[in-house]
Amino acid sequence: MDIKKIIFIINLLLCGFIFADDSSVKKALVKVYAAHQMFNYASPWQNGQDFNSTATGFIIDGNRIITNAHAVLNEKFLQVRKEGDSRKYKANVKFVSEEYDLALIDVEDKAFFNGTTTLKLGILPRIEDSLTVYGYPLGGDKLSTTRGIVSRMEHNTYTLTNQKFLIGQTDAAINSGNSGGPVLNNGKVVGVAFAGLTQADNIGYFIPVNILNNFLDDIRDGNYDGPPKLGIQWAKLESTSQRKMLGLKNDSKGIIIKKVFQNSPFNGVLKRNDVLLKLDGKDIESDGTVEFRKNEKTDFNFVNQEKKYGQSLSYEIIRDKKIEKGQITLKKTDIKYSVVKSAKLQEAPSYYIYGGLVFEPLTTNYITSVSQEHPTDTLPAIYDREELFENYDGLVILVRVLPFDVNLGYSDLENRIITKVNGEKYKDFNDFVKKVRNTNSEFIIFEDEEKNEIVLDVAEVKTQREALMENYNISREMSNDIK
Repeated sequence: MDIKKIIFIINLLLCGFIFADDSSVKKALVKVYAAHQMFNYASPWQNGQDFNSTATGFIIDGNRIITNAHAVLNEKFLQVRKEGDSRKYKANVKFVSEEYDLALIDVEDKAFFNGTTTLKLGILPRIEDSLTVYGYPLGGDKLSTTRGIVSRMEHNTYTLTNQKFLIGQTDAAINSGNSGGPVLNNGKVVGVAFAGLTQADNIGYFIPVNILNNFLDDIRDGNYDGPPKLGIQWAKLESTSQRKMLGLKNDSKGIIIKKVFQNSPFNGVLKRNDVLLKLDGKDIESDGTVEFRKNEKTDFNFVNQEKKYGQSLSYEIIRDKKIEKGQITLKKTDIKYSVVKSAKLQEAPSYYIYGGLVFEPLTTNYITSVSQEHPTDTLPAIYDREELFENYDGLVILVRVLPFDVNLGYSDLENRIITKVNGEKYKDFNDFVKKVRNTNSEFIIFEDEEKNEIVLDVAEVKTQREALMENYNISREMSNDIK
């Protein structure tokens, strides 16, 4: 047999393997159809905006389907369709991680999985590794396959929470609808597609497989806890003068601790101006990076993000020019980073309506919604003046006023931070509501952070309550979660 025939047969066999592998991958792919309903922070007693979306998912062991969290967020009705089938099956969300932008869903009718395959998880890809991305981009109903390479691996902001985790960048095209699709290398999942830059060609992002593994490990016990956090504020240590003052070598190691937040696992362990040198034996560079694999660096939070709650974390610091070593346990606590409360996107907003004044706790979600509606609003600047509210566990925002006889003169007020009720500070939103409801004076006075006052006649509020509620079609004056 001549050499040309041998080459032809080898190429034919290789193509057969490729197509067979591709066919197996396709049997693990799922198109996700979701009907969403977002919350309305301006009118929290009402249902918010409805919209439909499509995304991609893929089947892993145990007849489990992986997709993006944003693909199923606040879903009201969820269906999936496997590749090559026209029938849609009803599905349910089992677990959601807003931090990782990952979700696990299952299907009620297990016949859905007949004829399907499962995808195996691989290892973290390296720079310039080849990738294949599968998905159902908008604009058509057919499966799309794109190829590219890994161009970058580093910490960057994730979509839903603005928290930073390891992220992969690729030149493979990732478009709307591709979200949740598998990113494969050598036939194994090395990531989950989740975003592309709309103003840049051939730049897409994927959630690396280590994050997916962390998510799956987390929910193994039937609960989602999220990634462990350190609860510290730090700064770079690149100044040679500052390093010398702190007793550091003239090298590139260490960051300076500026603040340890309440409920941090380092609370009572680290102090302001300590220099953090190592976590779990990994050197922390003066710019806050660690080497997560040979010749590749990323944010030092990679170390704790790869751990679980209950595990220990060793550290090494310099304090008063002396090296100290120790160990902490990563406990699941509500770290108080800010007077602005963090809230899950899937949680309905808390609210209380009094005399047509709509009050809510000031949350990250509320600030995000205001920023989207009013880009020039100064409310996000609250983070720059938090020291003014150190005695509060949470703040109350006057969302807006529903115009009625009882509140004449105040109908234009909106987005005001309320600091006092009848001259008294409150602890949090529940305490605020309690103080309002227990008012026994003739008038109630709400004071905002600029010391402006809103005065209502308590008797008139009670007299006009039912008419106001009926006028604005409000069934409940407060949300169910208020104690």
